[in-house]
Amino acid sequence: MLQNLIAIKLAVMASALGLNTAEWSKPSPAIEAQVQKLENAIKLVGKQEKADEMQKDLNDASAEIKKLADAGDKDAQFAMGLLLSNQQGQMDKVVEYYSAASKQGQLQAMNNLGYIIAASSRDTEKQKEGVALIKKASDGGLNAARRNMAQIYLNGMAGEARDVNAAEKLLITASEAKDADATYMLSQLYLGAGGPEKQSDAKGFELLKKAAKDGNATALDTLGTLYLQGGSVGGKADSKGEKVGAIEVKPDPKAAVAQFEELAKANNPVGLRKMGGVYEQGIEGVVAKDFQKAVEYYVKAAQGNDALAQFRLGSMYDTGVQLDPKSDKIEIVPNAGVALSYYKLAAQNKMAIASFNVGIFYEQGRGVDKDIQKAFAYYMQAAQEGVNVAMQKIGDSYINGAGTIKDPVAAAGWYARSAAAGLPEGSLRYGVVIESGLTDKENPFHIAADYYKKAYNGAAVLNAAAKEATPPRDSSQSDAIGLEAYLRLGSLFARGVFVPKGDAPKPDWQRAYVFFKMADDITGGKNKIASEALAQAEAKVDPTQKKMAEAQIKSMNDEIAAYVKQVKDKAGATESATPAATAVRPTTGTSGTSGTKTKTKTK
Repeated sequence: MLQNLIAIKLAVMASALGLNTAEWSKPSPAIEAQVQKLENAIKLVGKQEKADEMQKDLNDASAEIKKLADAGDKDAQFAMGLLLSNQQGQMDKVVEYYSAASKQGQLQAMNNLGYIIAASSRDTEKQKEGVALIKKASDGGLNAARRNMAQIYLNGMAGEARDVNAAEKLLITASEAKDADATYMLSQLYLGAGGPEKQSDAKGFELLKKAAKDGNATALDTLGTLYLQGGSVGGKADSKGEKVGAIEVKPDPKAAVAQFEELAKANNPVGLRKMGGVYEQGIEGVVAKDFQKAVEYYVKAAQGNDALAQFRLGSMYDTGVQLDPKSDKIEIVPNAGVALSYYKLAAQNKMAIASFNVGIFYEQGRGVDKDIQKAFAYYMQAAQEGVNVAMQKIGDSYINGAGTIKDPVAAAGWYARSAAAGLPEGSLRYGVVIESGLTDKENPFHIAADYYKKAYNGAAVLNAAAKEATPPRDSSQSDAIGLEAYLRLGSLFARGVFVPKGDAPKPDWQRAYVFFKMADDITGGKNKIASEALAQAEAKVDPTQKKMAEAQIKSMNDEIAAYVKQVKDKAGATESATPAATAVRPTTGTSGTSGTKTKTKTK
């Protein structure tokens, strides 16, 4: 769909909230002053003693921008549209402000409005209307719009025929205007995205290097990964479908670090964040670990609007950092207020897992007044962007009426989505609502049993990963999921519900024994409910049935082990998850990766 293919990317941001006055045509001194005020306020993030000052300055600047926008300042109108686009339920106002700015020739507003119109409609004529606005902004010289039009031509969308030559021309123009994002897109065009007639691996690789040097985040990440680990670029598929003729890149960590350093010296946010990662992890023979330097780089990157750096700092202040658990020295003391401020910035930058974490803080009242309505809004934002644990939270919210209306049907839908996304607890909860008759499934007990099986298989995968981590992670949550899944399955067999509709229940105590025993094994006999259920089932089976049940348990454990291995093999050789620091205390409900490395594939 058009919505997935057009990438709205404003150039490198002057402000941490996404406003770049350098892109605007003759902005008024009044709007420039307010954008500067916003930027200065963001620089206070991470300083708990300045939190109130930062919030006041943000509020004051936002209020002044609104006054300017309502008075007709075109750039302030664009700014209001952009700021409101980060909030739930404000799309009508976003369109209103963008439309007003577009009518005055504000190119950024024109480009964004065109995207909204084109991406929000399946009607071809409406899409053409949106594309016309993007094209007008492109013709006006806006590089972001040139890139969007190039994407439209490359993919033949919204009634536009596929035209690789037109896309190439636009990207060359934008690249020559020193737009690093366009240079990266051009490199991908020559590395295969433009089709065989345009493919030139040597040219594409040189442009990839140029895009990285000029600060494109994806190019930098791709090239840095190639230099650090080695790999290949380009290549064409032969008659057997195997890639041949690719450019091989040998590992060169020194070259990678030199590139990151060069960008960091230019205050490029991605280069700063990359250097933070280098110092946090260290590279043998190249850079020694230096945690304080790492934090300094992360802070600079976060102030430059790098979402990954903002999230990394949030996770550090969330849990605290103690490099040596045997030492009394604590590098970073846990601070919920500072953690929340960083998570909020990352959430504003569309980092879905950060939105989820902000929701956790509001739900628990950590660093902020407890507010389940706000928690629900942040969970919804994360869920809509694909975070499976957020989908789970939305399901829980609808089941309990927490922060929203009580709606079991909506809850079932979100549990189904979290289960489909591979979350074991989502499978467990979806099984529960199906078993409870909250859906119109034809065979609810059989379907529920299938989801309970997915839940305990998924829990086994999480459990294995926790035990294999260095140091081993807490597996209590996955144990709890497996325990409940086994208990619920055992209960279904004990109740004898697996019979044709209309028949009397027919308990199967042998199978009930199997699942109650597996539940009891998880806790080592320490869970009263599991132990009592097992004792009840054991009293109902004879020695032969018990022997058969024990054989079934062994077979099931073998199946689970094979499933875990299959998942691991499918995932491939996973990277080590060794953290750079030990948490002072366990994280309180936050989730998501805390590393700074992202992966991209070069086509």
